[in-house]
Amino acid sequence: MNINHKLQLITVLPLILSLILVVFVTQMQYRELSQQVVDVYRQSIIDHRKEELKNYLAIANVAIKHFKQSQGNQQTQQTQQTQQTQQEVKSMLADMRFGKNGYFFAYDLDGNSLVLPEQEWRVGKNWLNLTDDNGVHFIQELISGARKGGGYLTYLFHQPSNEGQPGQKLAYAEVLGQWEWMFGTGVYIDDIDEEAALLSASMSHHIRNTSFMTLVIGTLAVSAVFIGGIFMRVGEKRLANAKLRTLNERIYQTQEEECKRVSRELHDGVSQTIAAALFAMETAQLKKEYGEDSGPELEKAITMTRQIMLDIRNISHQLHPSILADYGLGAALKELGSEFSLRTGIKVKVKLLSVRKLLSTELSCALYRIVQESLTNIERHSGAKNVLISQTLTPGWLTLEVHDDGQGFNYECYEKKSTPFEGIGLRNMKERLSFYNGELKVESAIGKGVTLIARIPQSELRYQADSTTEGAL
Repeated sequence: MNINHKLQLITVLPLILSLILVVFVTQMQYRELSQQVVDVYRQSIIDHRKEELKNYLAIANVAIKHFKQSQGNQQTQQTQQTQQTQQEVKSMLADMRFGKNGYFFAYDLDGNSLVLPEQEWRVGKNWLNLTDDNGVHFIQELISGARKGGGYLTYLFHQPSNEGQPGQKLAYAEVLGQWEWMFGTGVYIDDIDEEAALLSASMSHHIRNTSFMTLVIGTLAVSAVFIGGIFMRVGEKRLANAKLRTLNERIYQTQEEECKRVSRELHDGVSQTIAAALFAMETAQLKKEYGEDSGPELEKAITMTRQIMLDIRNISHQLHPSILADYGLGAALKELGSEFSLRTGIKVKVKLLSVRKLLSTELSCALYRIVQESLTNIERHSGAKNVLISQTLTPGWLTLEVHDDGQGFNYECYEKKSTPFEGIGLRNMKERLSFYNGELKVESAIGKGVTLIARIPQSELRYQADSTTEGAL
């Protein structure tokens, strides 16, 4: 896996993890909210059913109120009339029905069954210790709630409409006045659970659809980022290839210019001098054959041979100065400045640091080439009389400046108008510095000379230093 694929994976992977986390958290929140809604819905229905049960019981109380009043007026006459009244009330309660499973029941406070429609075989028996399938003593609980002024209870009991199968029942009971009966009614609430289950299933379906849509949208977003990254990578690759081609063309052009320069110096200088020395030696040879004095010609040939050696040395020095490797950048720049002054008549002053071995050989060579190119530009274009080469250490940076007092130029306009192959010298300088994370700055104005500033971060140096005194690097 190359670096581009790794970068793309690092970009996309957090998005995928975030998408999964969002879907997971959203589902958890939706499920919690769904459960709360179902619970509220179920509780609201139960509360409504409880109100209905109280209303049913109130209706029953109104219906039997007449019997209770009649029984109270005749109680002093005879007990038989009381029993007859109670029997009429039981019959009335047994006949009062509502819905498929709604009926009234009655027990005395000792747990004896008095009224229980659909299950008359239980009437007359004591069911105080009767429990449902969950172990709830519901008769005791109902009697206890009735004694307290009325109470609700949920328990399992036989459901008439379901062939007597146990169903969850919500009941409400009160004490029936002076007779000390516990009577009440109830409704089966299995339908509430079914409705709540349907609501829960509907909301779960909605949650799944929402999560699916979120996942689809997130996947599309991640895919868009991934595809966008591919297009960006392809575009950057094309741009990098274009820059690489341009750089290669610059390098080829630079190499071609250097080859032309060396060829010109060899042809115009060394070759001509060699030809003249050869002619002098041939003349000396002819004179010797004829017995004439060949000394002047030999002396001339020796002088020319020395000049040839000097020219070859200068060319070699320009290609790679040995003093740079032997004595460092400071000595190499001083020698370069001296030779430049002798050749052009332009005064060069060099002010360098006293710290030795601060720069690597490669970095020293890069800075040397930058100064060399600067001096070449000064010689060709500036018309300057003085040049200052200085090197300083500022916080975090090593700075090399080349300043001349020539005619200068409008650098901002030059930068805007330059094409990729114009100003190749400055471009070469920038590219040399960029390899060491450095930067190049040019300050110039017409009539005010040119200042070229090359800066190298101290992280590229061999060690940290802060000396700014003159000396060699």
